[in-house]
Amino acid sequence: MKKLILILLMLILVGGIAGFFFLPGYLSKAYNQETVQIVVQPGDFLGSIAEDLYEKGVIKSRLWFRYNGSEIATKIKPGTYTLEAGKNIDDIYELIQLGEQEVPVIVTFPEGFILYQFAHKIEESGLGTADDFIEATELMFEESYSEGVASEELYFKLEGYLFPDTYHFSKKQSLQEIVKTMTGTMDKFWTPEVELRREDLGLTRHQVITIAYLIEREAYNDAERRTVSGVIYNRLEQGMPLQIDATVIYGIGEGKEHMTRVLYSDLEKENPFNTYKNRDLPPGPIASPGMNSLLAAIDPEEHDYLYYVMGENGHVFAKTYNEHLRNVEKYRAIQQ
Repeated sequence: MKKLILILLMLILVGGIAGFFFLPGYLSKAYNQETVQIVVQPGDFLGSIAEDLYEKGVIKSRLWFRYNGSEIATKIKPGTYTLEAGKNIDDIYELIQLGEQEVPVIVTFPEGFILYQFAHKIEESGLGTADDFIEATELMFEESYSEGVASEELYFKLEGYLFPDTYHFSKKQSLQEIVKTMTGTMDKFWTPEVELRREDLGLTRHQVITIAYLIEREAYNDAERRTVSGVIYNRLEQGMPLQIDATVIYGIGEGKEHMTRVLYSDLEKENPFNTYKNRDLPPGPIASPGMNSLLAAIDPEEHDYLYYVMGENGHVFAKTYNEHLRNVEKYRAIQQ
């Protein structure tokens, strides 16, 4: 009997030691997977805030939140606070002492957006007019991105340089600051390793971004981005026109309008973005590429493919024109 009691005491002791070391860390985390708003009303105290956080799944223990935050109990200020995922209760304590905070303007720009669409998204979000935003991009281009870029044929000079992502903006930010935030996100792509690869390819940043969006537009899925990239490089190396409809559409719409159908007559129109008439890259990007397309642009797959056509579950690639024609006939029959 004494041995059993001793064993139980040992288990309790071990459990207590384990709890002492591990429980505080567990209870001090914030467990929200998405952004949560905390509303602190005048007269609220740690207990009521703890209850709200517990109900929203942010904390695991109301008692621990009150006990651990006792030092700031008299410093709480009313306000609406935004708690992002990945924080802990110390961040919450700090947040609720700040007072009324501005609710951020959350704006999502999808991959493949053209600059003109960025501008109108900004206007819809109440952050400024589309025209003023475009003007801010022009200024940013001249200040930071114009070196080595022939911009005479570009409809929007900073096209492709605004990284598509979800941003938390403040209405206090100027449009110049907002543009700088988005170009700064794109600039993070240019790591020393990426720059070395770019130099090996003999390309400028402007050219890499241009190729990246062609991949963004043409690839059916992530698995074939590097293969499409390889086709683009192969055609450029052989002096073949890229023949990508999206560039024709961009040129005809002057960077603003999107057609759903390209006519044969459109392919004959003289335009620097017409990759049926011209045998080189277009003068610049025709939209903003995502990260996977940027990576594919600096790491093309090595192969001999020159053509592709949409098949049943993605593109079917071919090395010769005759092989390509057979693929076209085969999959045209299936699609009909």
